Amino acid sequence: MKISVDGGALNLKNSQRFGTFIFSENLIKALQLCDKKNQYKIYTFENLKPKLFWMKGRISIEEIKKKSDVFLALNQALPLYVAGKTISFCHGLSYHFFPQYYSKKDVVRLNRQLKEIIKHSDKIVVSSEKVKDELVSINRLIDKKIIVLPFGIPTDMLDKPAFAKAIAGKKKYFLFVGMDHPIKNINFIKEAFNEFKKDKKYKDYKLYTLTKNVSREKLRLLYRNATALLTASHYESFNFPVLEALSQGCPVIGLKSAIIPELTPYVNFANNLDEFVENMKKIIIKPNPKSINQLYKNFNWENYVKNLVKLY
Repeated sequence: MKISVDGGALNLKNSQRFGTFIFSENLIKALQLCDKKNQYKIYTFENLKPKLFWMKGRISIEEIKKKSDVFLALNQALPLYVAGKTISFCHGLSYHFFPQYYSKKDVVRLNRQLKEIIKHSDKIVVSSEKVKDELVSINRLIDKKIIVLPFGIPTDMLDKPAFAKAIAGKKKYFLFVGMDHPIKNINFIKEAFNEFKKDKKYKDYKLYTLTKNVSREKLRLLYRNATALLTASHYESFNFPVLEALSQGCPVIGLKSAIIPELTPYVNFANNLDEFVENMKKIIIKPNPKSINQLYKNFNWENYVKNLVKLY
């Protein structure tokens, strides 16, 4: 079969290479590595020009000419024309449930895209049961077309031997990784850290907030050596940094709103500020990372591709 793939996220600027970029990069690599039966055409800004009206115009023209059997809409946007089956990927509904954290222009655009994928997609792939439930709450008629496929651990974080070393070599700092966006609730993390530091025995601890991309090698080292990753988002559909941190032996402390159900068993939960700060203290006393073998089994790209290909 001929499969066309929206690889537009691969062209994001370095400062924007977070969730959507990591997902697209890892899935496309996994498709090319794990599925030798189908032929993949990856559309990017580099191999399909011009960028103007790229999705609605340029890709539509290409699809008219190529007549692919399946179009993988990785970034919740559809061309005007698709010859075969359309499989869309919905990466969460934060803009729908928390519009106050987005510009009016973005809310209108993203909700319009959501209506399009609900109407025109043969299947909609989501990363968690949470997102499926949210989509069904918007339109209960699409329940059967929604498929839950949890993401895999990013391939550049697949380093099991690092896990044991990480447990033994923790340094005195906490870590936040993510976009500098109101939905990430970074002010809560800063407030929690300030409360934590009021106890003088923790005066040497630091908080590193990584809101800009660093090299993946440096990020691995930061995860391995951190006391814990902190996450407090108002909304998450998956939260890649949580999976990355866990894969590197870094404990995670998160507000309930920041953790999807599939990652719940691996995370130190908090419902409010006091519980969050208390978990920060407990982590120092006794690190409690969960089984990395189970993590690797439940979150891997080979399984993701195997189940995705069944939808073709």
